[in-house]
Amino acid sequence: MAHCLGKGENNMNACIVSFFMENINPKTLGLQRSVVEKFNKSKHQYYMFKIDVPHAVGIDYFWAMNGVKTKLFEESKVEQQIDHDVVLFLDIDCIPLCEDAIDFYLDQAMNGKIVGNIQRTNHLENGQHVFAAPSACAISRETFKKIGAPPAMETARSDVAEEWTWEAEKIGIPVELYMPLRFDRAPHKYDWEKNKDPFWELADGMPVYGLGTTFGDKYGKELFWHSYQIFHPGQQEHFWAKCESILVS
Repeated sequence: MAHCLGKGENNMNACIVSFFMENINPKTLGLQRSVVEKFNKSKHQYYMFKIDVPHAVGIDYFWAMNGVKTKLFEESKVEQQIDHDVVLFLDIDCIPLCEDAIDFYLDQAMNGKIVGNIQRTNHLENGQHVFAAPSACAISRETFKKIGAPPAMETARSDVAEEWTWEAEKIGIPVELYMPLRFDRAPHKYDWEKNKDPFWELADGMPVYGLGTTFGDKYGKELFWHSYQIFHPGQQEHFWAKCESILVS
Protein backbone atom coordinates (compact mmCIF):
# COMPACT_ATOMS: atom_id res chain seq x y z
CA MET A 1 0.00 0.00 0.00
CA ALA A 2 1.67 3.20 -1.12
CA HIS A 3 -0.23 5.96 0.64
CA CYS A 4 -3.68 7.30 1.36
CA LEU A 5 -5.48 10.59 1.20
CA GLY A 6 -8.12 11.02 3.89
CA LYS A 7 -10.63 13.81 4.35
CA GLY A 8 -13.78 14.51 6.31
CA GLU A 9 -15.44 14.24 9.67
CA ASN A 10 -17.03 11.09 11.01
CA ASN A 11 -20.65 11.44 12.14
CA MET A 12 -21.60 7.77 12.48
CA ASN A 13 -18.22 6.05 12.65
CA ALA A 14 -18.48 5.29 8.96
CA CYS A 15 -16.08 5.81 6.10
CA ILE A 16 -15.84 5.75 2.30
CA VAL A 17 -12.89 3.97 0.67
CA SER A 18 -11.59 4.14 -2.92
CA PHE A 19 -8.49 2.47 -4.36
CA PHE A 20 -6.48 3.55 -7.39
CA MET A 21 -3.34 2.49 -9.22
CA GLU A 22 -0.56 4.32 -11.01
CA ASN A 23 -2.38 4.23 -14.37
CA ILE A 24 -5.28 6.39 -13.15
CA ASN A 25 -5.12 10.00 -14.29
CA PRO A 26 -4.97 12.56 -11.42
CA LYS A 27 -7.95 14.30 -13.02
CA THR A 28 -10.02 11.16 -12.41
CA LEU A 29 -9.05 11.22 -8.73
CA GLY A 30 -9.89 14.88 -8.35
CA LEU A 31 -13.26 14.60 -10.06
CA GLN A 32 -14.33 11.55 -8.04
CA ARG A 33 -13.33 13.36 -4.86
CA SER A 34 -15.30 16.44 -5.89
CA VAL A 35 -18.48 14.46 -6.62
CA VAL A 36 -18.20 12.42 -3.42
CA GLU A 37 -17.65 15.59 -1.39
CA LYS A 38 -20.66 17.22 -3.04
CA PHE A 39 -22.94 14.37 -1.93
CA ASN A 40 -21.21 13.37 1.33
CA LYS A 41 -23.72 15.30 3.41
CA SER A 42 -22.75 13.62 6.69
CA LYS A 43 -19.05 14.27 6.05
CA HIS A 44 -17.95 10.68 6.57
CA GLN A 45 -14.22 10.07 6.53
CA TYR A 46 -13.16 9.55 2.91
CA TYR A 47 -10.00 7.62 2.01
CA MET A 48 -8.32 7.33 -1.38
CA PHE A 49 -5.63 4.65 -1.31
CA LYS A 50 -2.95 4.35 -3.94
CA ILE A 51 -2.05 0.66 -4.29
CA ASP A 52 0.43 -1.40 -6.27
CA VAL A 53 -1.32 -4.70 -5.55
CA PRO A 54 -4.54 -6.24 -6.93
CA HIS A 55 -7.80 -4.58 -5.91
CA ALA A 56 -8.83 -7.52 -3.71
CA VAL A 57 -5.55 -7.37 -1.78
CA GLY A 58 -6.12 -3.68 -1.18
CA ILE A 59 -9.57 -4.41 0.23
CA ASP A 60 -8.20 -7.08 2.57
CA TYR A 61 -5.37 -4.77 3.66
CA PHE A 62 -7.95 -2.11 4.51
CA TRP A 63 -9.87 -4.60 6.68
CA ALA A 64 -6.63 -5.46 8.49
CA MET A 65 -6.04 -1.76 9.17
CA ASN A 66 -9.62 -1.57 10.46
CA GLY A 67 -9.12 -4.40 12.95
CA VAL A 68 -10.36 -7.47 11.01
CA LYS A 69 -7.82 -9.73 9.34
CA THR A 70 -8.83 -12.03 6.52
CA LYS A 71 -6.86 -15.22 5.94
CA LEU A 72 -4.65 -13.30 3.54
CA PHE A 73 -3.30 -11.16 6.39
CA GLU A 74 -3.82 -13.27 9.50
CA GLU A 75 -0.07 -14.01 9.74
CA SER A 76 0.98 -10.48 8.85
CA LYS A 77 2.18 -7.70 11.11
CA VAL A 78 -0.42 -5.21 9.87
CA GLU A 79 -1.70 -3.38 12.95
CA GLN A 80 -5.06 -1.69 13.40
CA GLN A 81 -4.65 1.95 12.41
CA ILE A 82 -8.26 3.10 11.95
CA ASP A 83 -11.58 2.32 13.60
CA HIS A 84 -14.78 2.39 11.55
CA ASP A 85 -17.97 0.45 12.26
CA VAL A 86 -19.25 0.57 8.68
CA VAL A 87 -17.54 1.00 5.32
CA LEU A 88 -18.66 2.03 1.84
CA PHE A 89 -16.26 0.63 -0.75
CA LEU A 90 -16.38 2.77 -3.89
CA ASP A 91 -14.51 2.04 -7.13
CA ILE A 92 -12.44 4.93 -8.41
CA ASP A 93 -14.77 5.17 -11.44
CA CYS A 94 -18.01 5.01 -9.44
CA ILE A 95 -19.81 8.05 -8.03
CA PRO A 96 -22.96 8.86 -6.06
CA LEU A 97 -25.75 10.64 -7.94
CA CYS A 98 -27.63 12.33 -5.10
CA GLU A 99 -27.05 13.46 -1.54
CA ASP A 100 -29.03 10.51 -0.16
CA ALA A 101 -27.05 7.73 -1.85
CA ILE A 102 -24.06 7.45 0.49
CA ASP A 103 -26.04 7.55 3.73
CA PHE A 104 -28.72 5.28 2.27
CA TYR A 105 -26.19 2.50 1.66
CA LEU A 106 -24.38 3.09 4.97
CA ASP A 107 -27.57 3.18 7.06
CA GLN A 108 -28.72 -0.17 5.70
CA ALA A 109 -25.28 -1.65 6.33
CA MET A 110 -25.39 -0.41 9.93
CA ASN A 111 -28.64 -2.36 10.29
CA GLY A 112 -26.96 -5.63 9.33
CA LYS A 113 -27.30 -5.86 5.55
CA ILE A 114 -24.69 -6.05 2.84
CA VAL A 115 -25.73 -3.36 0.36
CA GLY A 116 -24.44 -2.79 -3.14
CA ASN A 117 -24.71 -2.33 -6.86
CA ILE A 118 -25.71 -5.65 -8.41
CA GLN A 119 -23.22 -7.47 -10.62
CA ARG A 120 -22.73 -10.87 -12.21
CA THR A 121 -19.46 -12.60 -13.03
CA ASN A 122 -20.26 -13.59 -16.60
CA HIS A 123 -16.96 -15.35 -17.27
CA LEU A 124 -17.67 -17.92 -14.53
CA GLU A 125 -20.20 -20.74 -14.51
CA ASN A 126 -21.75 -20.18 -11.09
CA GLY A 127 -25.47 -20.48 -11.66
CA GLN A 128 -25.98 -16.84 -12.70
CA HIS A 129 -25.08 -15.79 -9.17
CA VAL A 130 -25.47 -12.05 -8.57
CA PHE A 131 -23.73 -10.17 -5.79
CA ALA A 132 -23.08 -6.84 -4.11
CA ALA A 133 -20.15 -5.57 -6.14
CA PRO A 134 -17.40 -3.48 -4.53
CA SER A 135 -18.03 -0.77 -7.13
CA ALA A 136 -20.38 0.57 -4.43
CA CYS A 137 -20.80 -1.80 -1.51
CA ALA A 138 -21.54 -0.99 2.12
CA ILE A 139 -20.90 -3.46 4.91
CA SER A 140 -20.43 -3.16 8.65
CA ARG A 141 -17.43 -4.53 10.48
CA GLU A 142 -19.76 -6.67 12.60
CA THR A 143 -21.41 -8.17 9.52
CA PHE A 144 -18.01 -8.84 7.98
CA LYS A 145 -17.01 -10.77 11.10
CA LYS A 146 -20.30 -12.71 11.09
CA ILE A 147 -19.72 -13.97 7.55
CA GLY A 148 -16.26 -15.18 8.55
CA ALA A 149 -14.17 -12.31 7.12
CA PRO A 150 -13.73 -14.01 3.72
CA PRO A 151 -10.90 -12.68 1.56
CA ALA A 152 -11.96 -10.50 -1.35
CA MET A 153 -9.78 -12.50 -3.75
CA GLU A 154 -11.31 -14.17 -6.82
CA THR A 155 -12.17 -17.86 -6.52
CA ALA A 156 -13.45 -20.57 -8.85
CA ARG A 157 -16.98 -19.27 -8.27
CA SER A 158 -16.40 -15.58 -7.51
CA ASP A 159 -15.15 -12.24 -8.71
CA VAL A 160 -13.63 -9.68 -6.31
CA ALA A 161 -15.60 -9.62 -3.02
CA GLU A 162 -18.31 -11.92 -4.39
CA GLU A 163 -17.52 -14.37 -1.60
CA TRP A 164 -19.06 -11.86 0.85
CA THR A 165 -22.46 -12.35 -0.79
CA TRP A 166 -22.08 -16.15 -0.96
CA GLU A 167 -21.23 -16.34 2.75
CA ALA A 168 -24.01 -13.94 3.73
CA GLU A 169 -26.56 -15.97 1.78
CA LYS A 170 -25.35 -19.16 3.46
CA ILE A 171 -26.11 -17.90 6.98
CA GLY A 172 -29.16 -15.76 6.19
CA ILE A 173 -27.67 -12.26 6.34
CA PRO A 174 -29.69 -10.04 3.97
CA VAL A 175 -28.02 -8.76 0.82
CA GLU A 176 -29.69 -5.68 -0.69
CA LEU A 177 -28.90 -5.30 -4.39
CA TYR A 178 -29.67 -2.23 -6.50
CA MET A 179 -30.47 -2.74 -10.17
CA PRO A 180 -29.36 -1.03 -13.37
CA LEU A 181 -31.81 1.63 -14.48
CA ARG A 182 -29.96 2.19 -17.79
CA PHE A 183 -26.46 2.26 -19.28
CA ASP A 184 -24.70 4.66 -21.62
CA ARG A 185 -22.87 2.42 -24.07
CA ALA A 186 -21.91 -1.17 -24.88
CA PRO A 187 -18.90 -2.80 -23.22
CA HIS A 188 -15.75 -2.80 -25.29
CA LYS A 189 -15.90 -5.12 -28.28
CA TYR A 190 -13.60 -7.85 -27.03
CA ASP A 191 -15.96 -8.47 -24.13
CA TRP A 192 -19.28 -8.66 -25.93
CA GLU A 193 -18.18 -10.30 -29.16
CA LYS A 194 -17.92 -13.66 -27.46
CA ASN A 195 -21.28 -13.17 -25.72
CA LYS A 196 -23.00 -11.99 -28.94
CA ASP A 197 -24.71 -9.14 -27.09
CA PRO A 198 -23.65 -5.49 -26.61
CA PHE A 199 -24.25 -5.64 -22.86
CA TRP A 200 -23.58 -7.70 -19.76
CA GLU A 201 -26.26 -9.97 -18.36
CA LEU A 202 -27.45 -10.44 -14.81
CA ALA A 203 -29.65 -13.39 -13.84
CA ASP A 204 -32.62 -14.38 -16.02
CA GLY A 205 -35.38 -11.77 -15.95
CA MET A 206 -33.13 -9.00 -14.63
CA PRO A 207 -32.09 -5.89 -16.55
CA VAL A 208 -28.80 -5.81 -18.45
CA TYR A 209 -25.95 -3.35 -17.92
CA GLY A 210 -22.89 -1.90 -19.62
CA LEU A 211 -20.48 1.03 -19.59
CA GLY A 212 -21.79 3.97 -17.62
CA THR A 213 -24.51 2.14 -15.70
CA THR A 214 -26.89 4.07 -13.47
CA PHE A 215 -28.01 2.02 -10.46
CA GLY A 216 -31.13 2.88 -8.50
CA ASP A 217 -34.07 1.65 -6.45
CA LYS A 218 -37.32 0.07 -7.63
CA TYR A 219 -38.95 3.49 -7.83
CA GLY A 220 -36.36 4.75 -10.29
CA LYS A 221 -34.38 6.90 -7.85
CA GLU A 222 -30.82 7.21 -9.16
CA LEU A 223 -28.20 6.28 -6.56
CA PHE A 224 -24.80 5.47 -8.10
CA TRP A 225 -23.19 5.59 -11.55
CA HIS A 226 -20.33 3.25 -12.51
CA SER A 227 -18.19 3.82 -15.58
CA TYR A 228 -16.59 0.33 -15.77
CA GLN A 229 -13.47 -0.44 -17.83
CA ILE A 230 -11.80 2.80 -16.78
CA PHE A 231 -8.50 1.44 -18.13
CA HIS A 232 -9.74 1.44 -21.76
CA PRO A 233 -9.00 4.40 -24.06
CA GLY A 234 -11.79 6.94 -23.84
CA GLN A 235 -13.30 5.66 -20.61
CA GLN A 236 -11.55 8.10 -18.30
CA GLU A 237 -12.77 10.94 -20.53
CA HIS A 238 -16.29 9.52 -20.32
CA PHE A 239 -15.96 9.50 -16.54
CA TRP A 240 -14.71 13.08 -16.53
CA ALA A 241 -17.66 14.27 -18.61
CA LYS A 242 -20.14 12.57 -16.25
CA CYS A 243 -18.53 14.09 -13.17
CA GLU A 244 -18.33 17.54 -14.69
CA SER A 245 -22.00 17.45 -15.66
CA ILE A 246 -22.92 16.61 -12.05
CA LEU A 247 -20.68 19.27 -10.55
CA VAL A 248 -22.26 22.07 -12.61
CA SER A 249 -25.84 20.96 -12.00
